[in-house]
Amino acid sequence: MLFGERSVERVRRERALAILVVALIVLFALRLIHLQVVSGPRYADLARRNLLRPDPIRALRGCIYDRHGTLLAGNLVGLGLRLEAGHPAYAQPEPLRAAVGEIAAALGVDPEPLVEKALRSRRRFEPVVLADNLESHQIAPLIERIEPIPGLDVERQPRRWYPLGTLGAHVLGHVGEVSEEELAGSRQPPYRPGGRAGRAGVEAQYEWLLRGIDGETYVTVDAFGRKTDLFPGVPPVPALPGLDLTLTLDARVQAVAESLLTQMVPAGGGGLEPMRGSIVVLDPWSGEILACASAPGFDPNSFAAGLSGAEWAALQGPTRPLLNRALQAAYPPASVFKIISSLAGLESGRLQPATTYRGCSGSYRAGNRSFGCWRHEGHGVLDLRGAFATSCDVYYYQLGQQLGVARLLDFTDRMRLGRRTGVDLPDERRGLVPSMAWYRERLGHDPTEGYALNLAIGQGELMLTPLAFASCVGGLVTDGRVRRPHVARSAVGRQGRQLIEPGEGEVLWELPVTAGHRRTLMEMLEAVVADDNGTGKSARIEGVRVGGKTGTAQNPHGRDHALFVGVAPMESPRIVVMVVLECMGHGGSAAGPLARRVMEVCLGVKSPPADRPGEPAESPREAPGEADGAGHIARAAAPGAGARGAGR
Repeated sequence: MLFGERSVERVRRERALAILVVALIVLFALRLIHLQVVSGPRYADLARRNLLRPDPIRALRGCIYDRHGTLLAGNLVGLGLRLEAGHPAYAQPEPLRAAVGEIAAALGVDPEPLVEKALRSRRRFEPVVLADNLESHQIAPLIERIEPIPGLDVERQPRRWYPLGTLGAHVLGHVGEVSEEELAGSRQPPYRPGGRAGRAGVEAQYEWLLRGIDGETYVTVDAFGRKTDLFPGVPPVPALPGLDLTLTLDARVQAVAESLLTQMVPAGGGGLEPMRGSIVVLDPWSGEILACASAPGFDPNSFAAGLSGAEWAALQGPTRPLLNRALQAAYPPASVFKIISSLAGLESGRLQPATTYRGCSGSYRAGNRSFGCWRHEGHGVLDLRGAFATSCDVYYYQLGQQLGVARLLDFTDRMRLGRRTGVDLPDERRGLVPSMAWYRERLGHDPTEGYALNLAIGQGELMLTPLAFASCVGGLVTDGRVRRPHVARSAVGRQGRQLIEPGEGEVLWELPVTAGHRRTLMEMLEAVVADDNGTGKSARIEGVRVGGKTGTAQNPHGRDHALFVGVAPMESPRIVVMVVLECMGHGGSAAGPLARRVMEVCLGVKSPPADRPGEPAESPREAPGEADGAGHIARAAAPGAGARGAGR
């Protein structure tokens, strides 16, 4: 009996052991299947990474051309230093700090930013680009240091190149290294460390088109992570270059516009400083921007080469060379706004071309305030054409009094002057066209009569961008429709499909102005340039009917700003030119000649010097008790204060 019990116990144990063995075999089999089938590719990849390393092939950015095929932005090949921050030698952060510090010392740069950059890449097991756009002579002294530093390598990389230097810099923009946020983003295809992305202008606006897709090849590496040879077992993935983009810019017109702005002018505290201002040239029928110059400028190649701290500080200085003043700066429109005031009067029925007011004697009194005209001896009695051509402030003071603040602001708002145009460039600024509610919030009451007088001559709180006003004038001198200004003309995709097609511009809105009143405005614009008393005589071109309007905007921080908007030829307008010069005085004498020169280049003509009369020599008059350069609105809001016209 005892023997039988032992036999049963033994069988039970053998059975349990057999089950355990089978279970272990099954478990091992499942684990083997998991390792070889399920996780096989992953472990094969990890094993391959011990021997192989993906080496990126940087894609070239698409080239940028002007409308005639002139290259504005291309690519060169430079050299860079790349460190494998995830290399086993850098399992601890201190060896990485030491290696980066040694490299920074050889480069002669501050090590701290590079160390922080390398530590971030180490956490992601990614390579870090420590220097790029290096020349061969800079690489040579570093060769000796490459051998003992694990994971350090020299790579060839494309470098953005702007062959014409500063030409069109504010339109083209510049590129910079991709940020941590862009590396962590979900863009497809993703950015790679050390890659480049557009940071301003066309480079940023059309990043999706200009940016290529990086490729990669696999190389074998040694125990120190150094590249030894290509690995033929894995075929390389070729890089896809970005797409080329043709702009509406005319490099010849752009060059002339920029050259007119590259001069030194007297500074406020003595000495000389770079001129500040902008010139915009539009095709009013298509909205194409033929030129967009802003001064002072900058060389976008400096961003591609890498900026020093001193260079970056200079670009952030008081002259703000990175600012595209054509669309990122707003100014009081001054007397160029008389275009809008005139149309507001005509559309309201309170003004006719033959309307005359009390004659101009050099100033106008409204209530207990005196408002001066730019011509201290006055203009006498004028009709609308005469007042517009001579830019008589007293005439427009009385027009503003007739219209009132609410009616004038309502019409200006319907012209949509304070809104963005939607130009295909980043960071366009809005203008300011105040409303009655805006005034009530800031003043605590409705604006007084003095505000209407100031607004009628384009002073006070009005602030407009040069591009917005040029677009509005473009609509007025064509068919009453404003086209969206744009700089991209054409681009062709990889399959041959047009991604951007040249053609008629997109209509933004129709202006609330009848065809008859637009014709009246055209006659008035031509009178400014053609009449003997016109303030825009400096814009005359022999054999060409030119129209325009001058403006001199008061500047509380210094000399007046000079403005001029020009149109040519008047029988069939093809170009609109807007010139704004900061602290340069009178619109007719300072801005008009620049507009004339740009129009000559656009139209392919040139007038002899003898036929280039200047503006009348009179200067704006100071009203009794008025400090030079004070803003109109501050005086209008203060009882008893005077005001002068900045009419020209």
